[in-house]
Amino acid sequence: MDAIIKECEELDVSWLEPTLGDFQLVVEKKALSSTVYSLFYYINDANWRWWVLYDKEVGDYMVRITVPLVDFVDIAFVRESLAPFMDNLKANYKVSITKRFLEPQEGFVYEYKKKGIPQWNYTEVLPQTVEGYHLDVTPRTALDMINGSYVIGTYIKDNEETGVVLFYNTFRDEFFGETRQQGYPGITHDLDATTIDKFEQAILNHLQDVLQSL
Repeated sequence: MDAIIKECEELDVSWLEPTLGDFQLVVEKKALSSTVYSLFYYINDANWRWWVLYDKEVGDYMVRITVPLVDFVDIAFVRESLAPFMDNLKANYKVSITKRFLEPQEGFVYEYKKKGIPQWNYTEVLPQTVEGYHLDVTPRTALDMINGSYVIGTYIKDNEETGVVLFYNTFRDEFFGETRQQGYPGITHDLDATTIDKFEQAILNHLQDVLQSL
């Protein structure tokens, strides 16, 4: 790990844009734990991050996408060595941040569009606040994760790791929800549905109760 840290500390990142849309660059070269080292990240006021890290446990440099209640690795950037990782980063970081956060609709796959989610008038069933939780990610700003899943909604409380995450999976063609309680994931089948109409009904019938139970 010492050799990795030394190499990262000497890394020139002056070529990075200081801002991309509403995201600000933070160069933070430091160990986050005994196995994870942070190089830099882009962050906005909602605490959404595009984070460049090295993880000793898996032996990879990577980009983690983090929003409240959700984080995952963007596998397009995973590399074992720093030089090819940085080459890929230089070529693609702007496009990635743009498609992930600034213009997410540009990255929506065919199945997501075909389902009608980008045109869904969700505001009546997904209000801005429910039981003290506020809507953060929305179907318009959905995040493409892995295995065909999109995060299409999150209800969060500031500075807490408790809330609800709403998904649509393009492979299984289904909507579903998960809970987070103090960071621990949980499953609720009350929000399962196969169509937008059925998902709306499940949300209207159960979302408030699910949030109250946390």
